Amino acid sequence: MRKYVTQMLDEINSEPDKLEVYKNDAALRIILTHAFVPEKKFILPEGEPPFKPASEPMGMTPTNLFSELRRLYVFCRADLKPIKREGLFISFLEGVHPTEAKMLIAVKDQELHKLYPKITRKLVESAGFIPPAPSKKVEKVQETS
Repeated sequence: MRKYVTQMLDEINSEPDKLEVYKNDAALRIILTHAFVPEKKFILPEGEPPFKPASEPMGMTPTNLFSELRRLYVFCRADLKPIKREGLFISFLEGVHPTEAKMLIAVKDQELHKLYPKITRKLVESAGFIPPAPSKKVEKVQETS
């Protein structure tokens, strides 16, 4: 049986070397990209939105993260009205398991490292899940005498 993204993240957080095991997992790659790449940050207000967490156990919720991952790009679209984007996000959160919802809120705010302290940008970058951050080069001004 396939592990849920939150289970993979729990496992990686307890043993960061386990990240290599999931190197080819597309779902984890998408989540980590949205969590650490500034260009992929969701265009949504910071903090936890008002939503009613699903009461069903894991695997029994109306939907799950795997079937909805392809929709995450919607939260990065600037052409949608903010109220529409926020409404879609709240519906998304209400359809997935509460642990997945909590993780999605951390991804939205790009604060996954607060939920999983050992999963850092440096770790994710070194494993090849995301491209390296562009280095900020300071150009030296040549002095002329």
